[in-house]
Order: sequence, then C-alpha cells, then structure tokens
Amino acid sequence: MCDEKKARVLLVEDDVTIRAMYAAVLRKAGFIVEEEDSAIEALELLASGEKYDTVITDVMMARMDGWEFLKAIRAGLKLDSVALPVIVMSAHFSSDTLRVEAFQKGASATYTKAEPLSKLLNEVRIHTGRQRSRFDDTTIPD
Repeated sequence: MCDEKKARVLLVEDDVTIRAMYAAVLRKAGFIVEEEDSAIEALELLASGEKYDTVITDVMMARMDGWEFLKAIRAGLKLDSVALPVIVMSAHFSSDTLRVEAFQKGASATYTKAEPLSKLLNEVRIHTGRQRSRFDDTTIPD
C-alpha cells in the first residue's frame, strides 16, 4: 500500500468535535485526512473516483447512516474490503454480536469510541499497510 506519510484517509463523522479530534490524531501520525460530516457527501467523493487508502465511518449519522454507507460502498461502488478497507466506529460496539454484524456487513475493522485513540490509529496503520496485525500469518505456526 501507500507510504504512511502519503496514505489518504476519508473520515466520515457528523459530530464536529469528535471528527476534529480523530483528524488531528491521524494527521499527527502523518496521514492525509479528508473530513466529511455526511455519508452522502463522502459517497459522492468515492463515486467521483477519489482514491483513499481507508475509510473511517461512524454508524449513527443523519440522512444516511454508516450501515447504509458501508452497503453503498460494497454493493453500489463494488469496492471490496481489500480494495477499500472500511473501519466502522460506534459508541455502541459493546457486544460481540454487534461487531460480528459489522463484519458481516462488510466492515474491515470496528472501533468503539470509548477505546483509546491508539487502537483506532493502529487499525488505520494496519489497513494502510503501515503496521502488521498481531494475527498475521507469521504468528501462526505451520
């Protein structure tokens, strides 16, 4: 994938304070961050051919929620999780059932807003190829 200094992240979050905080953390880590407060506008960017190395989207948003956005990315734009990783975030991923549902809907990763920001940053690094997952094939014996 891209060099971390040039990796592009599309951050879709309708809460201006949370969006600004996440964007600042990602920029400080060297990512180029495009911010959108609407899944509809973010979908228009993707449909126009704008290229990103990963997308981070909130679930609970007005007009189009994160689930609809994810469905549109996977089905409408036909971008699979390898072509475009999508990290779905919510304040409500308190149960494994919700996380499983997110993966079934096409999420590449999940993030609970109560978790440390370092976890989100690690997920972005993994999905932009800047960090290996601790579950990569080198950790599994033959």
